[in-house]
Amino acid sequence: MRFKIRYFFKRIKFKFYNGKSKTKIIDYGKTYLKIHKQSIIGQGVLRLNKDAIVSHEISRLRIDDGGVLRAKSFSFMYGADIRVFKNAELILGSGSFINSYCKIRCHKRIVIGDNCAISHDFTIMDSDAHKILGNNNEPQEIVIGNHVWIGTRVTIMKGVHIGDGAVVAA
Repeated sequence: MRFKIRYFFKRIKFKFYNGKSKTKIIDYGKTYLKIHKQSIIGQGVLRLNKDAIVSHEISRLRIDDGGVLRAKSFSFMYGADIRVFKNAELILGSGSFINSYCKIRCHKRIVIGDNCAISHDFTIMDSDAHKILGNNNEPQEIVIGNHVWIGTRVTIMKGVHIGDGAVVAA
């Protein structure tokens, strides 16, 4: 596997937990990752905290057992909060980025296409995470096409498919 994760800070330290889940904890200064073995797949670069100008902002990436993050070349600015739940798949396209303070909750499958520009305070969730009025609540796939621009404070919920070249604003 020729996948690199790049972080832009000075201090680097690793912490490993050898419990039943074989979880690896990596603490890079202001970035916190909880990654299960073999859960990040791809060739290219995943950048977390790119262009971090606010030193107190923490980015978080958590991938639960069976969860997969597939990336080619993708950047998250500071304050990212990303969670890939058990057996879910987050696919991040090449040349795309998400600005500061994004929140991603992937329970089933989320796809972000190539060359997408996503502004700050972005939220994307493929599940409501609980039952509503007693109805069974199943996660539904979200797909964002290629060359999509998404504006400030946009929230994308389960089942949404956005076509190539679309512009989405709050």
